[in-house]
Parts: sequence; C-alpha cells; structure tokens
Amino acid sequence: MEDRGAWKLLKKVLKLFPVAILSPYDQIRKAIAKDDQFNNSLLVRKLREFGLDGDEDKVLGCYNFAYCINHPRIYQVAKIQVPTSDYNLNFLWVNLNPQNREENIAENIFKDGLDLCENEDCIKNPEQLRLLEQEDGLLEEEKWEMVKKSFTYKISKWADVSPHGKINLWYDSALVTKKAQQKTFDMMRGISQSRGVDLKLRDIRHLPSVKGEIENALHPGTPLYYRVDLLKILIIDYMISTKDSPKYCIVSDIDLEPMTAEHLFDERTLKYLSSSGYVFLQSEHFAAFENGFFIFNKEKQDLQKIHHQTMIESTVEHIRLQRKWKQGMDSVGLEKHSESIFEQYPAFLSAVQEPDDSRETLLQYPRKVALCPRSQFLNRDHFVLSDHKSETFRFIGDENIPYTRNGRNFPSADEKPIEDLLIWKAEPLSPPD
Repeated sequence: MEDRGAWKLLKKVLKLFPVAILSPYDQIRKAIAKDDQFNNSLLVRKLREFGLDGDEDKVLGCYNFAYCINHPRIYQVAKIQVPTSDYNLNFLWVNLNPQNREENIAENIFKDGLDLCENEDCIKNPEQLRLLEQEDGLLEEEKWEMVKKSFTYKISKWADVSPHGKINLWYDSALVTKKAQQKTFDMMRGISQSRGVDLKLRDIRHLPSVKGEIENALHPGTPLYYRVDLLKILIIDYMISTKDSPKYCIVSDIDLEPMTAEHLFDERTLKYLSSSGYVFLQSEHFAAFENGFFIFNKEKQDLQKIHHQTMIESTVEHIRLQRKWKQGMDSVGLEKHSESIFEQYPAFLSAVQEPDDSRETLLQYPRKVALCPRSQFLNRDHFVLSDHKSETFRFIGDENIPYTRNGRNFPSADEKPIEDLLIWKAEPLSPPD
C-alpha cells in the first residue's frame, strides 16, 4: 500500500513539474559531456541511431562541442589524409645527471641505466606484448607494471599506431655511457623492425645550433626541464629549416596517449596548420596552454624565422645578460628556472599573429586536445627547495659552468656550481654500431 501511495504522489508531482525530455541531439551532447570514454565510433553510431548522421549542422555541432569541453577522444576526421611521408614524430629523453662512465654499469640511456625493464625483449615483440596485455599472470605483476611505465614500452606503443612512419628518439650522448647507448640503439632497432617503422636514435649534440651559449645551457648543472624545453625548440628549429625534413614536424612527450595519423591530423588540426602553421597541446584536464605536444608546418612563411628569433636567439641573449652580474651581486630577475623557456612562448605567439588577429590569451591560439598526464608544474610553488624542479641558475663572467641555487645544491643559499659536476665536460659519443 505504501508503494502504491508513493507512486500516486510521484505522478502528481510529475504533472506539476514535468520532466524535460532531451532531444536526440542533446542526448548525444550529454553523453559527450558525461563520458570521457565516448569516442568517434560511439558518436557515429549514436548519430546513425537517432537519424542525425545526415544532418551536417548537428554532426559538426557535436564535434565543436567536444572540442570546446576538451574531450580528447572525439575529433572530426579530415577529408584528405596526411601520408606518413609528410611528417615525423619526435620524442626526447634527457638525464638529470650524467651516467658514470668510469663504472660503466648503465644498461640503457634512461636515468642511471639500471632499470632493466627498459631492455625487456618482450617490448620488441608486438605479439608477445599483446598476450601480456590481454592475460594476467603471464608476467610477474610488479615487473609487468614496471615494463608498462618504461620509456621503451611507451615508444613501442607509438610505433604500433604509426605503421611505415618516421620516429626519432632524441637523447644527449654527453650524458650516457657507450654501452648504454648501444643497448638502447639495439632496442630501438628491434622495435623498428618488428613494427615496420623508421625509428632512429638521434643525438642532440649533432644539431647545428648546439654551440656557444646554447651548448653551455645544456650543461647538466642547469635545471632538467629547462634543458628539455630548450631541446624541444632546437628540434623544431632544425626540422622546419632543413630541406630534407618532411612538411610537418611533431614533438611530443612520451606520456601522451598514442595517436594515429587520422587523429594527429584531424580536420581542425589541418586547418590550423594551414592558416597559422602550428598547434600546441591543450590538456583534457584543464584549460591551459602546454608544450608537451606540438606540430609545426615548415611550409608556413616566416614561421621558422620568428620561432628562431623569439625562442632561440632570446635564450642566448638572456644568458649573455646574466654574465654581466658578478657573483654576490643582486641577480634577482636574472636567474633562470625550469619554466624559463616555456615562459618565452607568449612572445612567439604574439609575433606570429596576423595583423587582424584579436586573440588575447594563450587559450585562443591553435590548440589540440590530447590525453596526457597533469602538468608537473601546476603547483610549482609547493616544491621543496631540495627538489631539482626548484633549481635556479645563471652564468657568471666567462665561466661555462652554471651557478645554481636549491635542488642539487640545497641547503646552501649561495649560488655556486653543483659540486658533483665541477669536472664534467661535454664529451659526445660517436654514433652506435
């Protein structure tokens, strides 16, 4: 009786306050907003199910809505596909500290080179990896989790979705041992052969711009992420200024979810690359400009020149300016930190604006939404002073060793070179066999 009474009461309430019935179009938009696993296949299926697949305005409205709310799995497939010969993928690994060449125990180029999961044979075998991914217990759980976190495994997943593609893994040979270089080269060659991709291990020390103050800035005494961001702009500068390089250059952090060529060059991205000549990453987690992923079109007029001036030449000028202040002098504002290269992007973005371009914020620039981890620098002020991300540095006088504070020089408040790196010299390795 109580249930019947409750039902009668509910019907009265519904008469007084009728529930709005969403249209099929709004039902799809609601699904897009509520489900971050909703993807292109599901969208096409839903549009067809509701008879909206022939309504161009509704279809485009769904793609635009997904883009506006930073949905990473929904994108409009381009009418013309970009062939693999027209682009290359570039990934980067840089060590915080140099590996010990005297001990010579490193087995790969990553960190101290002692994580043997980076050298697992299963990573070179896509069929074996698929079995491990589908069935639990084929590999010790703890070890399998470590394999999935390895750089080598992640680059193999990019290779899986890039058949016949060109992939470069850039590294600094001055920071690794010959044995580590050779064993990583062998791993990359194994992945390349088993996936049918052109995967190369490339030394940043061979970039023509790595000289003078740029070479000094790559000293391991400078903050790690400063060097990472600097190398990203050096790679782009090289790729879009070299005649033999493909039309599009992609630089990506390894932690992004791998994207197929169809996803990399969706309709919106191609329009941006045609009009502005570039796109940068926007994380699905928050509305923020990031340089964890970007694409440049080398055929866009003046793009390379502007990029070189605002990003590379300005970096050199900053270092030269630092040198004018002697040790002990007030150097506030001169010291650089992990995000100093990143902070130069607004100057580049401002310089490439068209005369009638009214965009005022970073969020209004050409961007691409992608699945990626949260930025490590969202809470930069919360890093403890002993964290290497808190390091600041500058060069003094004619010295080519950076003077630092915090991080690896903590707890000293004085600026000084990192003691463990006082005798370090950049000695690049010859290419692997």
